[in-house]
Amino acid sequence: MSFLDTLASLAAFAVAVGVVGGIVLGWVGFFRTRTLGRRLDRLERAAERGGAAAGTTAETAGEAPRPPPLEPELLPPPLAQTAAPAPAAAGAPEGFERALTGRWTVWVGAAALALAGAFLVEYSMSQGWLGPAARCALAAAGGLAAILAGERLRRRGPRRAGAARAPEAALTAAGVAVLYGSVYAAHALYGLLPAAPAFAALAAVSAAACALALRHGPTVAALGVGGGYLLPLAVSSDAPSAPALFMFVAALTAVAAWLAQKRGWRFLPWMALAGAALWPALWLAAAWRGNDAAVVGAYLAVAVFLFLFPLPGAGGRRGPAAPAAAAACVFAPLVFALVRVDGYGVSLAALALVCAAYMEAGRRDARLDWLVGAALALVFALAATFHIGQVTDAAGRALGVEGWRYDLGRRATAPATVPFLSFCAAFATLFAAAGFAALWRARRRWLWAGVSAAAPVGMLAIAYWRIAGFQTDGAWAGAAVATAAAAVLAAERLARHRDRRGMEGALAAYAAGAAAALGLGLAALLETAWLTVALSLFVPALAAIHDRLPLAGLRHVALAAAGVVIVRLLFNVRVLEYPDGGLPGLDWALYGYGVPLAAFGWAARRFGAHGRGALVRVLEAGALAFGVALAFWQARAWIAGDVAAPSFAFSERALHAAAWLAIAWALFRRAEGYRRDVLGWGWRLLASGAALWVVAVQAVFDGPLTHPFDVGAYPVLNLLLLAYGLPALFAAGFLRVARARGRGGDRAVAAIAGPLALALAFVWLTLEVRRAFHGGVLSEGGVGDAEAYAWTMAWLAYAGVLLAFGMRRRAAGPRRASLVLLALTTAKLFLFDMAALEGLYRVASFLGLGLSLIGIGYLYRRFVFPPPRGAAAAGGA
Repeated sequence: MSFLDTLASLAAFAVAVGVVGGIVLGWVGFFRTRTLGRRLDRLERAAERGGAAAGTTAETAGEAPRPPPLEPELLPPPLAQTAAPAPAAAGAPEGFERALTGRWTVWVGAAALALAGAFLVEYSMSQGWLGPAARCALAAAGGLAAILAGERLRRRGPRRAGAARAPEAALTAAGVAVLYGSVYAAHALYGLLPAAPAFAALAAVSAAACALALRHGPTVAALGVGGGYLLPLAVSSDAPSAPALFMFVAALTAVAAWLAQKRGWRFLPWMALAGAALWPALWLAAAWRGNDAAVVGAYLAVAVFLFLFPLPGAGGRRGPAAPAAAAACVFAPLVFALVRVDGYGVSLAALALVCAAYMEAGRRDARLDWLVGAALALVFALAATFHIGQVTDAAGRALGVEGWRYDLGRRATAPATVPFLSFCAAFATLFAAAGFAALWRARRRWLWAGVSAAAPVGMLAIAYWRIAGFQTDGAWAGAAVATAAAAVLAAERLARHRDRRGMEGALAAYAAGAAAALGLGLAALLETAWLTVALSLFVPALAAIHDRLPLAGLRHVALAAAGVVIVRLLFNVRVLEYPDGGLPGLDWALYGYGVPLAAFGWAARRFGAHGRGALVRVLEAGALAFGVALAFWQARAWIAGDVAAPSFAFSERALHAAAWLAIAWALFRRAEGYRRDVLGWGWRLLASGAALWVVAVQAVFDGPLTHPFDVGAYPVLNLLLLAYGLPALFAAGFLRVARARGRGGDRAVAAIAGPLALALAFVWLTLEVRRAFHGGVLSEGGVGDAEAYAWTMAWLAYAGVLLAFGMRRRAAGPRRASLVLLALTTAKLFLFDMAALEGLYRVASFLGLGLSLIGIGYLYRRFVFPPPRGAAAAGGA
């Protein structure tokens, strides 16, 4: 026997086993249920006769009638379990045997039936028994027979749900699958059916499956709905028709949504959503034609309606909110793509219908009220990406602005902006009116009021950006004032009902909208940095409103506005192109950073009075960043003249370090600022960076001793005081404040600030002595005898001042620093001056050092470590 013959034998055996097994399982289930029903009827009639006889006997004896006991072993298993149930926990799962015989064997039998039909067709093809038409007809007849058998079992079986319905559903599902396969084979494999009849036949199978699902459960529904969505892929056409496709998909989606709402099947909405979103996405990507906008737009509007609203005849149930929310999130990008592909033509009607559906669904169901914000975001995205001057010819003829041209490098001409402005005005009015009308009965009134107030302001801002590029224009300022006036009128209308629940939030939303519109109007009258200044003033305005109406929504709006200001001022490279003023320091940075600094600082205090959070931290960080940026910009303007200059002079570097230290010290002095995370980390970063900069750059690697800087010709009042003396004073200020507090963290600050102040003062004194001998350029010339002697005397004097200060304040730090300085002076004298100095300079140096050491020893013995009184008296005797 050949290999092919062996495969044919195995296939025939599998077919026989599947057919016989399926038939046996189906009929065994049928006869078992019918026999069980008859036995139950007989037992019930016997119980009634026995009860009547026992009642007659009891009445004659004067006793209450008692039914005769039924022996459990004489009853069939189901009735025995009912009469004497075994002790089990409530809600225990079905036994393995019952689940195996009631469900799994039935579905395995159904799968075997379907496979048997497929193997039979395959074997008949290999043997050449039947022609293609006969094969497909036999397969279709087998599918119909399975469906009829399932329906017969359903009608004659017990009227109970659960496992008793499994045989009927299994036979019906197998029949539907065989019908799908027979029609598909007739079309795709044999070419017996053209595309249109095949499509109609498969659609009829899908419709029949959906109808049968009402009787046979969710499995048949899944076959009908899933097969229906895959149907257009199975039937190919050289000239696909958008109306035919989307009418069929819309009808199938309606049936699936109705079934899901009617029966409460949770999986079906997700399956319907996947299929309903698949076909418009594929059509827009691969099969789009210019006249398809009306069809696809109507389909999207209908699909959104089917998922968001309850359907007639479904019992008034809309179903879970999760599939509806997912559908809204899925269809919004499809509507966006449709409007963009269509060129803002008739698809705008679909956009309006979808937005209206979102708002109506949110108004009806409080769980979906966030959809109004999603709809507004969709419209904002379309306005921000609107192709001005590239609208379709049909839209141009409708608006009477044909034949325009738009140059992206210039401002749009008046005719080219008409469609865009019409779009912005129409949708701004739609959202403003709908939000105001819906807030009166809404649960979250602040949300609807926020959308109503944000739509006109947002659309105006986008139009101002897209058309005028944020250039100064009085017309845009007038439009902003009109928008603010409309928001004020709405707020005035709400103020009459302020005592109603949730009306305070709505009133705050309109107040915020009016403030935002006024800020936009100011920006339209101002230039460059004034735009950001106007936006920054919106933050304290919100803080003032929040003082009277402390709502969480206002904090979110203020956080968004603060983020925009921070990004625009700190991460905008175009600020280098802003025009500067005629005098140093009197340029745009003075108000461009100064006004936001004051606005953020005041707003942080007002919002912080109602509790800290992300908003207060962002405001504090923004205020700190604006202060640093203002100091940096002013230093650049004063020293370099051009903020974009690539080099930094020694004087500018010293000025930056001094500014950082000044800001850090001001923050550190505030007792509450030390405990706050933003301000605390702010002064730490600024102080650490400035200290590292002064020590590493200005004193070691790029100092005046190694580079030819001109530090100035005047004593004391020169760049050395700015670069080293002023940082030493700030370090001393940190030391004083830290010692006054005496806390754990402040002790660490004092341990760092004290030595740093002494070291910087020493560097300043040394370099000042060299400047006295060499002038402004310290890197030129050697060290003479007089200069070396001057260094020794200056160091000794500095050590004496430190010693006196330490003894007066009873501080060990300055005293020990004086000893370190004396050790350094001694080392210099013996290692350098002994060989380099000559004559009286050498004598004076050693004489001064000796007298200083002796005097310091006397002072230590006299004031720091005096002997005990008893020892002093004994020494005197």
